[in-house]
Amino acid sequence: MPDLQDLKNIQAEIEAFTSLGYKELGAVLPAHRPAIGTFCPFVPEEMIQAAGGHPFRLVDTPVKISQAQAFLPAYCCHPVKSYLQHLLAGDLDFLKGVVFSHSCDAHKGLSEIWFRQERLPFYYNLMIPTRLDSPLARTFLRAEFDRFRMELEKHLGPVSDTHLREALALFRAIGDRLAELYALRSRYLPELPADFFARLIRAGFWMDRRKYLQILGDLKNALPETSRPAARPIPVFVTGNMVHEPYWHALIEDSGAQIVWDDLCSGARTFRLKSSDFDDPLETLTERYFSNFFCPTKYIDPLARQEILDQEVKNSGAKGIIFLLYKYGEPHYFDYPDLKAFFEAQGIPTLLIEVEDPSQSREQNKIRIQAFMEMLE
Repeated sequence: MPDLQDLKNIQAEIEAFTSLGYKELGAVLPAHRPAIGTFCPFVPEEMIQAAGGHPFRLVDTPVKISQAQAFLPAYCCHPVKSYLQHLLAGDLDFLKGVVFSHSCDAHKGLSEIWFRQERLPFYYNLMIPTRLDSPLARTFLRAEFDRFRMELEKHLGPVSDTHLREALALFRAIGDRLAELYALRSRYLPELPADFFARLIRAGFWMDRRKYLQILGDLKNALPETSRPAARPIPVFVTGNMVHEPYWHALIEDSGAQIVWDDLCSGARTFRLKSSDFDDPLETLTERYFSNFFCPTKYIDPLARQEILDQEVKNSGAKGIIFLLYKYGEPHYFDYPDLKAFFEAQGIPTLLIEVEDPSQSREQNKIRIQAFMEMLE
């Protein structure tokens, strides 16, 4: 039975938690689990969890870039600048370590700069193969996970197969709950507005995962099972390199849209990381990165991204696609012209929103989004 008071309590808790800065978050994290920073879903958080650590994903947050500019070129995306700025300012001193993945060029460069600062006791660079279509890629990645396991055991604790299976089950349950909430949002529930939903996603990067799973379950129980008849907003699909950000997602929906699905590495894209259960849990983790297209920093097939986006856009019933891109995020920009041409040839309009600094150009982009919605009506 839906409970409006429970819903309000959950919304208030999530808003308060995600409004904390990194320093404040460090003070409320599980004391018994050392926090290990990550940047990307290519890092298997289950292994950190199984080792007794607390996976803590860093995302772009509002911060004045000052010290970081001395280390990075101007043509660098804002998230990378913000990560380094927070490190240099001491905001991340609560972390016991950090794990980079071999993804875009900016992150590769950042990993070396970060290492030379010598501010954290544990630093690791997880080498993810770029050519996932190579017959040796799977063998290489499995060997990398074995090496990562040994490093975690040196710095955190034993990573037993039993603990790995428990962590896999926990994160799978979280993914299943989020998928259920996505399905509810796609049918339009005013109780799940964009700004709150973006905060809910971000909370899952920082909160104790068992507590987070409980909150997701309580939220599901507090929501109505069906949407109420009403004038529905225009369904749109969002893709890009920006993670869930309350302001930008609210800006889209306040303009008359409903984000029915997304292709963001913080959200629905992670649902593609599925694999069968093997007797060896590390084999389960390895397999999921080859089961489907996940990220434009990796190559698996020339049409892989186009085909999976085509399927997801059609399944979502979206009338338009918004590309929400951080400027200088090259891997996504390489794909953009072909994807734009492909969808517009099918009669599906697209809009590119290019963001250099998330705190700037807001009103200009607000007008562009509103005009796009008027075109879709």
